[in-house]
Amino acid sequence: MPEGNVGEYALGIGGRLSSNAFFTSLTALGGKITAKATEFNTALGISTTGSATDRAHKNTVRGELNDLLDEGADGVDGIAQGNVEILTASGYHLTNPAGPSPAPVGTVTLTGLANVAPTKLGLVLTITGNVWAVIAERQNADGTWTKVAVFTDLNDTVVTGLVSGSMNTFRVCAMAAANQTSEWSAPLSAICT
Repeated sequence: MPEGNVGEYALGIGGRLSSNAFFTSLTALGGKITAKATEFNTALGISTTGSATDRAHKNTVRGELNDLLDEGADGVDGIAQGNVEILTASGYHLTNPAGPSPAPVGTVTLTGLANVAPTKLGLVLTITGNVWAVIAERQNADGTWTKVAVFTDLNDTVVTGLVSGSMNTFRVCAMAAANQTSEWSAPLSAICT
């Protein structure tokens, strides 16, 4: 997971562990995760323009946050005992093959492409049902498709590294638990600025 997403991901888990009735035994740990995620976000911000010491501090805080997240995942897994509803409620992406079958994957439709910056196109998506991630592919000149992104943050669906002035054709599919994928959407094209 990119470092820019770690803090927000951990804040989400900390909040769920602190407030969800499933996890009353993990409330204190949820608070620790939230505090450490906040500390990590601050350290990350400082490290981008800071010194080597600032970067080392950020790395130390990330290690501590990872340890807390691992402890939380173990606790959630112990409480859930394969119950997909509880696993999902935690905010972690946990599955248990011995548990019930996961909910079927939802759908995603590519409804638009927007120039958000030079060499970047934003994918406008309509998502329904159980979708944990969206896979985006770009069509090559020979008609084949190449995977260009897997979006786990469905609020940030921007494809980067495109050539200014080029025509780009994309398609997307939804992904959910147990690596289930939906059908590919209808392709959509746009010129990148």
